[in-house]
Amino acid sequence: MPELPEVETNRKILEEKLFNDTIKNVVVYYRPIVSNDQMFESKLKGQTIHGIDRRAKYLIYMLDDYALISHLRMEGKYMLDEKRDPKHTHVEFYLESGRVLGYHDTRKFGRFELIPKNQVDQYFRNKGLAVDPKYMDFKTLKKNIVKRSQTIKEVLLDQSVIGGIGNIYANEILFRCKIHPAKRAFLLSDEEIEEILEVSKDVMRSAVLLGGTTIDTFETLGHRGSFQSHLKVHGKAGEPCPKCETPIEKIMLKGRGTYFCPNCQKSYVIALTGGIATGKTTVKKYLVKKGFKVFDSDLAIKELYENEYFSKNIAKEFNVANADGTLNKRALRNLIFSDKSKRRKLEKILHPYVFDSIDEFVINNFDHMIFLDIPLLFETGYDIYDYSVMVTTKPSIQIERLMFRDKVTYEEALQSINAQMPLKKKEKLADFVIYNDKSLKELFKQLDEILMKI
Repeated sequence: MPELPEVETNRKILEEKLFNDTIKNVVVYYRPIVSNDQMFESKLKGQTIHGIDRRAKYLIYMLDDYALISHLRMEGKYMLDEKRDPKHTHVEFYLESGRVLGYHDTRKFGRFELIPKNQVDQYFRNKGLAVDPKYMDFKTLKKNIVKRSQTIKEVLLDQSVIGGIGNIYANEILFRCKIHPAKRAFLLSDEEIEEILEVSKDVMRSAVLLGGTTIDTFETLGHRGSFQSHLKVHGKAGEPCPKCETPIEKIMLKGRGTYFCPNCQKSYVIALTGGIATGKTTVKKYLVKKGFKVFDSDLAIKELYENEYFSKNIAKEFNVANADGTLNKRALRNLIFSDKSKRRKLEKILHPYVFDSIDEFVINNFDHMIFLDIPLLFETGYDIYDYSVMVTTKPSIQIERLMFRDKVTYEEALQSINAQMPLKKKEKLADFVIYNDKSLKELFKQLDEILMKI
């Protein structure tokens, strides 16, 4: 898809070729291209082209009475005095100079709109189109992205945030800033936002000077850009990173081909742990709501127990079967919390399965931060992660929550707590600690601060 540099190249060439020429006649071969305006041809007859402007990825032909707005979308391009392609040339403009301007679009996604000349500003305001990077300021950009939970790659492609940046240049900008494309926008520091803005300006300026990036079919009136020779990552999957020589990778992020260096644009695996009934589940739900991918080890074990064959074998192995041979889960719970040797025996059965499931989850999920919800993180000895975050609370709160949640007695709750590693010991092992003994707002504030540090 032509992005700002390619559209600007179109603008310069078209203005040079068409300036002060007058439209003599228009032929539309595919009606939807002109937004089904039945008066399109008659309105344009006799209109002189006084100049061609641009807003982000839109071209604007400034005529006597109208503004002709052109969006090239995926494959749109212009041809001058070339023989019409019956299949792909959808509009032809016949000019008084004798020239014929043809609009060619293999996918038919491009569109023309004709509006009164004095309504251009209102037209783009209605579309919510942001200004180009060149005219964007730090304060406005920060305001536009600071509360967004989308990935920064998605945000850069959002034309209401910053105008003109498409997939190719978003990949290049983020690589040059060393920012992972899936990093959530609300986690960006002021320094990162400022760098994104400055690099965006620099990349766009360079690409415009070089006539844009010619990949596949982009060209304008025979002109082909040369910025593709300066691309660092886009289209270079498998090639060595120009900074560290790590192979460039390509993944699909929200349906867009995304190129990045896994070493320069780092991602993180974060283990989430805590004592029983400390509020870890609340933290996990918050992360999921923010769009993060979270592996739930409790859910993995639950699914394992739902396997009838496995469940009956556990019932038999630990002598906790119901009359029909099915697993008595309450009896198993009481057994492992009262007998350390039995608990360790069960863990040796469960942990390898959970670890394999974690490995599969990390491989199959692409994100800037992947979270592993592992309540017994330090007890299991699992250590394939970058940082650990522990949720803790006061013992009295822990017991109260456990009694309410699991409908157990005070003694049973205390037994479950004492069967785990003491919270104070876990706190010393964790990289970050969240204290969940106040409001939810305070809990989430602590988590956000930790994510910003990472």
